[in-house]
Amino acid sequence: MSSEQLKHIQKIRGFQHQKFEFFKKKLIWHIKKQKIQCILCGSDDVKAEFIREREIQVLPMGDMLTYVRFRVHRLFCHNCHKRTIESFHFLPHPKSRISKGLKQMLITERSELSIRAISIKYKIRWNLIKDIEKEYLAKKYKHIQVNHIKGIGIDEIHIGKNSDGKFIYLTIVRDIKSGNVIHIGDGKGVNALEGLAKKLKKSKLKVITMDMANTYSSWAEENFPKAKIVYDHFHVIKLMNERLDKFRRRYIAALDKSYQSQFKKLRFLFIKNQEDIPPDGQVILKNIREQFHELGTGYMFKENLRAIYANAEDAFDARNAFRRWARAADATEIHELQAMAKTIRTKLSGIITRWTFKGLSNAFMEGFNNKIRWLIRQAYGFHDIDYLKLKIFQLPSISTQKEM
Repeated sequence: MSSEQLKHIQKIRGFQHQKFEFFKKKLIWHIKKQKIQCILCGSDDVKAEFIREREIQVLPMGDMLTYVRFRVHRLFCHNCHKRTIESFHFLPHPKSRISKGLKQMLITERSELSIRAISIKYKIRWNLIKDIEKEYLAKKYKHIQVNHIKGIGIDEIHIGKNSDGKFIYLTIVRDIKSGNVIHIGDGKGVNALEGLAKKLKKSKLKVITMDMANTYSSWAEENFPKAKIVYDHFHVIKLMNERLDKFRRRYIAALDKSYQSQFKKLRFLFIKNQEDIPPDGQVILKNIREQFHELGTGYMFKENLRAIYANAEDAFDARNAFRRWARAADATEIHELQAMAKTIRTKLSGIITRWTFKGLSNAFMEGFNNKIRWLIRQAYGFHDIDYLKLKIFQLPSISTQKEM
């Protein structure tokens, strides 16, 4: 491509072409401002004092990285008597090292390429690309439309540790229908929901799915008393598994040491669903249930609890089944089962609401948490929490098959 062709293809308003310099896959285009004016009043009656030359990366020409080189002046205006530094309309901000056009291209390509790939392609520092995307996402997700929302899911996720070794949590709130993220709070519990009630004040909120934490339910009851709470069945079974594991450890601790080492290796047999246990595991579990009756009882109560979710036809049927389960658990005199029975009685209205809303659960939140973990792995851990939050807002539209 000739210099004349280049000059006609790429123009910058208010500047005139001076010359091109060609290097290997790099083009430097020297330009000069056609008219120097006061940036405050627009007067041509200015004194221009040369300060330095600047080189700015612009949109590439073919496979050549392209830069413009121009002179920068300090100005004194005889009309408004102000001293200023020359401004340039093609820069996104005065200290930028890239043009507005290239900045927009980087944002567009970020949807397809990783930061590392873009950095190599355009020979731009990765942290500059990150900052450009961060600025774009902050503007995009500054105001999220929530007035149409009828249902939300609330869940927290552990994202790492801070410098003191303490766990870092984020609380994620999503629109059940669209899956869009509408709120991200620091930590977990009611403090992480600060500002959410105000944001949803004009919404049509009817249902809230969550885990069984008291803080979330108290927040919902206080701010949206007419909305129905749905305790996700995943968390009910998860809590049951935790109680069963606690009972297993307590029971084994009282056994002979020769048994203790064997049982430690069989922990996951008690947590797995019965249909997921391989044939050899089924035999081992059957033997354990026959020899250690109380352990077998605990496992069967867990499976019976799962069966309620599989077999109950409606809320009325489910309510009766959970009550029967709780009564039977009390009769076992196993402390952990009795504690689970108490929890089910306390949370029963939120547990059976699942049938009112046709099997609605918080499972979509759990799946989304897996996408967040994928996002963190792709970035080898996020050291910029604000950037991570913005990427989580964007995550519903990102394919987990591509590199970040």
